[in-house]
Amino acid sequence: MLPWLLSPAFNLPFLGGPQEYQVLVALGCSAPRHVQNGYREMLAHEVLPRLLARVTETQVRLTLAPITGRSYTAPARVLETPNPLHSGRFQLEEAKKTFQKEALRAFDELRKRAIAECSRGTEIIGALKAAGERARKPGRILILAHGFEQSELMNLYDYRLKLEKREVRQSLIQRVQARLGLPRLKDQEVCIAGITAGDDNNANARLTGSIKAFWEELIQASGGRLVGYGTTPRVCPFL
Repeated sequence: MLPWLLSPAFNLPFLGGPQEYQVLVALGCSAPRHVQNGYREMLAHEVLPRLLARVTETQVRLTLAPITGRSYTAPARVLETPNPLHSGRFQLEEAKKTFQKEALRAFDELRKRAIAECSRGTEIIGALKAAGERARKPGRILILAHGFEQSELMNLYDYRLKLEKREVRQSLIQRVQARLGLPRLKDQEVCIAGITAGDDNNANARLTGSIKAFWEELIQASGGRLVGYGTTPRVCPFL
């Protein structure tokens, strides 16, 4: 499977530059087309309108990146709105329309590349690691994915993991640290949405509750904070 990312800071342009958002989206061979289309709808109707509502007061920089089986090297696109201190209202309104179109076009282009280069598995941890390396300052990261890591590090679909036990989750985090290194998420707020996308039969309450605990502990160990987790980006307080 393959996901995407968002990250910002609520500073006015003259107080610290653009608000930084990263959006990581599950794409490629492990996310069915209808699930990917659902993420596109979330981006178009729930994420971008909330970001663009801010552009009259602050500049917004958005980084889009896919979560794939090659998340460490997956391509990313960066889009930026004009500085409102140097732009008229009409110019900003036109910029909002252009930004929306370019963001969705970037999604479609990244999806084509992700599908062409896809490999088995969902490297959400690798995508988080890449996002942490891209972060320039305190920011916010949105992951649009079902939440199941399926990589060489672990397979969270596996009921035999007994993920409900804290010692098991800590052991997996230690494995990440030893084999990959923890993501650098200091001062990053992370939200995971789309957690039941695809109506997966394995996404029952016990397993998904344990997976939420795992992500919360991994992100905390990486210096960040999980601020939202659910089916829709509306659970993300920074949107």
